[in-house]
Amino acid sequence: MTEVGETLEQRFAEAFQSLIAEAKTPLAQLVELLGSKADLDDLVTGSRMPSLYEATALGAFFKVAPSALLQAKSPSVGVSFRLGELEGIRDVSGAVAHATKLLAVDRLTRDWGHEEPVTPLPKFAPSKAWNYREAGEKTASRLRAFLDIDDLEPVGDLTALVESLGYPVEYRALPENVHGISVPEDWDGITAWVVLINCEDNWARQRFTLAHELSHILQRDSGQIVVDRATSDDDRRAERIADSFARNFLLPEEAVQEAYSKSGEVSGFEQMALLVTSLMLTYGVSRDATMYALQETIEGITNSRAFADCREAKVADLMYISGNDQNWIEVKANQGSPFPSDRLTQQALNSYAAGLVPLRAVADVLTDGDESAAEEQLRSAGWDLVSA
Repeated sequence: MTEVGETLEQRFAEAFQSLIAEAKTPLAQLVELLGSKADLDDLVTGSRMPSLYEATALGAFFKVAPSALLQAKSPSVGVSFRLGELEGIRDVSGAVAHATKLLAVDRLTRDWGHEEPVTPLPKFAPSKAWNYREAGEKTASRLRAFLDIDDLEPVGDLTALVESLGYPVEYRALPENVHGISVPEDWDGITAWVVLINCEDNWARQRFTLAHELSHILQRDSGQIVVDRATSDDDRRAERIADSFARNFLLPEEAVQEAYSKSGEVSGFEQMALLVTSLMLTYGVSRDATMYALQETIEGITNSRAFADCREAKVADLMYISGNDQNWIEVKANQGSPFPSDRLTQQALNSYAAGLVPLRAVADVLTDGDESAAEEQLRSAGWDLVSA
């Protein structure tokens, strides 16, 4: 029982000390995680409460909810970083802390009745086939059928599609070698998600990452924050299913077969380059994903010299040889630019205009929490902030 007069800081310190003792954690690891011995001493002695950044990092390290460390009633956020170790926890904790703010804005604006329209998926059932490739492929086929997207039809605006399902997507700079992060939150039995995509990745990589994260949502992999890293060769079933789903949702086998049959006899390097680049640009996938799809779908195609040459050539050269260089320049035009979630932006602005949320909520969505920058953006857009 909490003693009379015991502060939040003291209760946190007791919980923190218990976690350290139970896990037999070397203090040097915690100094590395928090950044300095002074910060560790402050928290261990109860001199202050942890920041949201620190609570997120410590929650991931000890596998407890950040809200438990902050001694507050709040949603449960999964904190076991799939693919993350000590260094990995530290480098993404700031991004995850930002995602928790976006989840809070999403929850608050929905509670006020300003949720953007959603394509409900209550009856959608992902495949539970044991074979990961089959599970991903069947789930992709089911989702295309559910959304009435023909197997030969490209998925155009994937971001808008994911957001229409109720999942905000933000493009922002993420730590090096991190493609994307998806963060789940459970509140009163309802699981919400926010997806962060690395805006510095190329266009095709971004689309594959987003489709990959969508698989985690559909498969209800909600016990953990999912960190999609470029440097990890993860062989866990959920990751393999997500990769299979992304490949098949963006570029179904039927589409590959159709494109190959229409291309005629593909015997030379130029013909192979045209086939590969046309699939890339039409379906919004990378050269590697395209080559993999051809290898898996077209029997014997890997035996050709042209296939091997296309795999080794620079993408820019393939685009030039096939006459698609200008199209390639156009699709890469926005690479490196951060974009807030359109869905959350609309919900936050509608709620703010109605006087239901503070400017801080808008700033969390638009300007990474910078209220002055958010105010400037709104004024530039013609908002009357005195009366808003």
